[in-house]
Amino acid sequence: MNIRHLKSRREGFTLLEILVVLAVIGILATILVANFSQARINAKNKAIRTTLSEVQLALEVYKAQNSQYPASIDLLVPSFIQRTPVAAEFANNSCSFNYVTGGSNSFYKLTAQNCFAGATSASNGVSQNDEFARCPSTCAATGNCSPTALNFYESMAVYSIGGECL
Repeated sequence: MNIRHLKSRREGFTLLEILVVLAVIGILATILVANFSQARINAKNKAIRTTLSEVQLALEVYKAQNSQYPASIDLLVPSFIQRTPVAAEFANNSCSFNYVTGGSNSFYKLTAQNCFAGATSASNGVSQNDEFARCPSTCAATGNCSPTALNFYESMAVYSIGGECL
């Protein structure tokens, strides 16, 4: 038997080939995780808007039935909403809700403070021209209504006429 005719058959992959494949898979996984994380943050930011809109509708129905807004949003449960907003459900860990009324409960403002996640400035957060702006551009730029106030672009609000600048 001639040794030249015996070929060693190479089976499997080399270590270099396996490392290249693992590197490509790692890069693709990193890209996908980053995209899914941003999508999750965007979904939670949209959920805040939806929650605020639902509470605003409940407040208006309450006023239609009682001729004034409630002194506390807790009074909306369970007749008008199932439960009050839960800050822990949103993407920003420092999220909190603040409800204030004025003029013998003739107007209100519900603020979701520091709830909008992923914003580093007004250009990618909530601006004064946004429908859910904590203080619209028509308010005087003082105190909490200043666009330079701490985390202004991470806060949202719904309000009645007269409550926009509270």
